[in-house]
This record gives sequence, C-alpha cells and structure tokens, in this order.
Amino acid sequence: MVYNSPVLFDKSASMVEKFTVKQERRKLLIVSTLPKEADLIQQLLKEIKGQQEYELIEIHDEFPLKNIGEVLDRQKMGTQLYILAPWDEAVTIFTEAIEAGFSEDEMQTLISGEKKRYVYCMKCYHLQEVEAEETDTICYHCQISLEIGPFFSRERKGYIGYPYNPAFVPSN
Repeated sequence: MVYNSPVLFDKSASMVEKFTVKQERRKLLIVSTLPKEADLIQQLLKEIKGQQEYELIEIHDEFPLKNIGEVLDRQKMGTQLYILAPWDEAVTIFTEAIEAGFSEDEMQTLISGEKKRYVYCMKCYHLQEVEAEETDTICYHCQISLEIGPFFSRERKGYIGYPYNPAFVPSN
C-alpha cells in the first residue's frame, strides 16, 4: 500500500468555517498570517479561558513564513494546530505541519478569502486552477474539454479531469 501525504484542498477534513477547541489536546498552537482577522483569534482565546496551554504565532515581517517549519518541528505530541491565513499561505503552513508530523485530525484550517481548486488532466497530466463551482473546463495545456470529477487525487493534488468530446453531449 502506498501512503499519500495529506494535501490541503477545498474540501479537506481540516477545513473549517469556525475554530472549535478540542479539550483533549495538551496544547493549542495558533498560527495566523492575518493581523486584521484578530477578532477570530480573540474568539478562540475566549473559548480557551486559561483552561489549556496555548501559543499564538502571528506571521509578519518580524517572523517570516519560512521559519514556521522550525516552530512546528519543536511541538510535542498532542498539540492542536489552528491555521488562519489566505489560501497560499495556509497551504505552506499545512504542508510544513504534515512534514513535522501533524495529522489532519490535529489541524483546523480557516481560510481568509477565496479557496483554490485544481483539476488534473488525464490526457496530458497537467494541473491547473479552476473556478470553485465549475463542472467542466478546457485544459490550458492540451486544449481538450475536461469534465471535472468529484474525486480529489492526493497524489495528483487535484480533482480528476476526464477528457470528453462536447459534440457528443446532448444539450438540455
């Protein structure tokens, strides 16, 4: 059996609309790249109410995103990670957390702004970004029509795009 590392995608298990405190965790680590979203962090801190140990890391000029791997590597088992960031920065933090040994169950990710969605072309093996609600698209690389399937491939890091000929699809 081949192990495929978790990948952050628009319907990931770690994706949440609101942070929730997990009481059974020994420590909470909150990582934010958005000082303007401080009210979301304050809500979480009110829920904790001094009941658990926590660490808040705000990533900005003094603490660059490239150093987050070092912070995640030194966390003890049983730490719950909360990520608050725009899509690209959240993917970076999520990936570093997986490399540091966190599981998807140990992370909650709240995206500020738009989530990104990718489709993998089964004809030319090209990965491209698509709009969130699209059900079909044209591959930018090989120009074939693709039906976007419901399955996300962790290995390919995108939804599977199945080639089809639109001339044979009956119009409704």
